[in-house]
Amino acid sequence: MLSSTTSTSDHGVITDVWYVSHDVTWRTSWDTVRVTTADGSAGIGELSDAGTRELSGRYVSEVAELVVGLSADEALSFVGAESERLSEGRELSWPERRLRLTVLGGFDAALCDLVAACAGIPLPQWYGRSAGPEFPCYANLNRALHRRTPDEFARVAKLAVASGFTAVKCAPFDFLVGSRRVDLGLRLAAAVREAIGDDVELRLDLHKHVRVDEILASAPAFAELRPAWIEDATDLSDVDGMRAVRESLGVPIAGGEFAASKAELEPALSAGVLDIVTPDVKHAGGPRRALELARFATSAGAQVSLHNPTGPVSTAHSLAVSWQVPACGPLELAIGEHDRRATAVSPEEHVRDGMIGTRPGGVGLGHELSTEGLPMEAGPEPRIEFAR
Repeated sequence: MLSSTTSTSDHGVITDVWYVSHDVTWRTSWDTVRVTTADGSAGIGELSDAGTRELSGRYVSEVAELVVGLSADEALSFVGAESERLSEGRELSWPERRLRLTVLGGFDAALCDLVAACAGIPLPQWYGRSAGPEFPCYANLNRALHRRTPDEFARVAKLAVASGFTAVKCAPFDFLVGSRRVDLGLRLAAAVREAIGDDVELRLDLHKHVRVDEILASAPAFAELRPAWIEDATDLSDVDGMRAVRESLGVPIAGGEFAASKAELEPALSAGVLDIVTPDVKHAGGPRRALELARFATSAGAQVSLHNPTGPVSTAHSLAVSWQVPACGPLELAIGEHDRRATAVSPEEHVRDGMIGTRPGGVGLGHELSTEGLPMEAGPEPRIEFAR
């Protein structure tokens, strides 16, 4: 159980926490948290992919009971300290640690939004560096796929290219089982490569579904795909495995979407086998921790490209962090999930020709949840309010 104390406010006392979960597709929900203060100020964050709705909602309730009554600044300090404690500790199982850090990541994002808005400045400026007018993205195809067939992979890949993306990512080995799973996954990836042509980058995410020895045994087939990177080839702690894949394929290695501490990244970075670090503002325990990991990675000579396969709230927070990292790589963007994605926030998310726009003139995150644009027809909509 967490613990906290109540005191006076710097930016107003937190009075309410709303947890809103929207079903989007058969595999995706956008789970958000909205923190409000007595004077009506509010901040939003996303905690999608934390775990089951029942368990994540229970932990949201726990944290909400502790931050209600605190000032925004006090709540931000409390959530940050708890994220750091969990990131450094090993007393929890990995699924429970991931769930709690992701929920705390949603709270941290909402509170950063709230404090920046109360200060009257845009969130990127509050972090330290102002945003430019637009930022490059690459297209994550995974959440738009309705079938695991070459034709379906090719269809979504062509959609990405037609939308102006110059880099795409797919996870062709997800959901495959049996002795033919590597061959089947390679066929799906080959369909994407053929669909996008030679001038568009293909990033392969293995999600650790293919063993290192299986990758090495199929090295020529992987090389034929000309991947721009191999992501999650193995655990971050498996330095020898990453080195073997990197040397055999001659391809940069990416990883770190669930990293929450420098200690998790340090061995692979020190060994020079992790080329691109992919922190996630949700799973790291919040955007501040993701930014800390990004800066640590760049100081070690690695590149950074934020992991972000979820909704528009997480995307907006990831964009604010990306602006803080010099030479940050393109931001991941899930495409094709829902035709009303852009209107799930207000003002609308603006993506064109593979670039995501930054709305000028706003304070804080610059977005609010849109009750009109959210895909409410897709499933049940629990909306839980905690108040004192």
